[in-house]
Amino acid sequence: MFNSKYFSVLVILCTLLVFIESCTKPAGPGGKATIKGKIYIRDFNSAAFGPPISEYYGAGENVYICYGNNKAVGNDVNSSTDGSFEFLYLNQGHYKIFALSRDTSIHVAGSNKTIPVSVEVDINSETQVINLNDIILNK
Repeated sequence: MFNSKYFSVLVILCTLLVFIESCTKPAGPGGKATIKGKIYIRDFNSAAFGPPISEYYGAGENVYICYGNNKAVGNDVNSSTDGSFEFLYLNQGHYKIFALSRDTSIHVAGSNKTIPVSVEVDINSETQVINLNDIILNK
């Protein structure tokens, strides 16, 4: 048979192991870190694919975040009037930030096909603030 004293110790150790493992937070909301950046727009004339007709920081653009290696969108925000956006209260981990840009490789007037413009970053400390380079979108 088994010794009940050793069995009790084994149960306590297993319980502690499960408790400690459950304290590890995955990438996603619930932390103190921040990822921020700006959306920069290059506006093209849809009839002529030459140089951009205007360039500016874009307000109201959807910016998305994926947590860890998850392919699903975890959250989204809209860029503010100066093109800036922030994802607040993040845990340590891996993140993918992206926005949708017009696909200018298709030379068809009026084409509405979009492609993601993304950047991947790692948060390595609890209160880290990551400032991204501008995310450049074609419109």
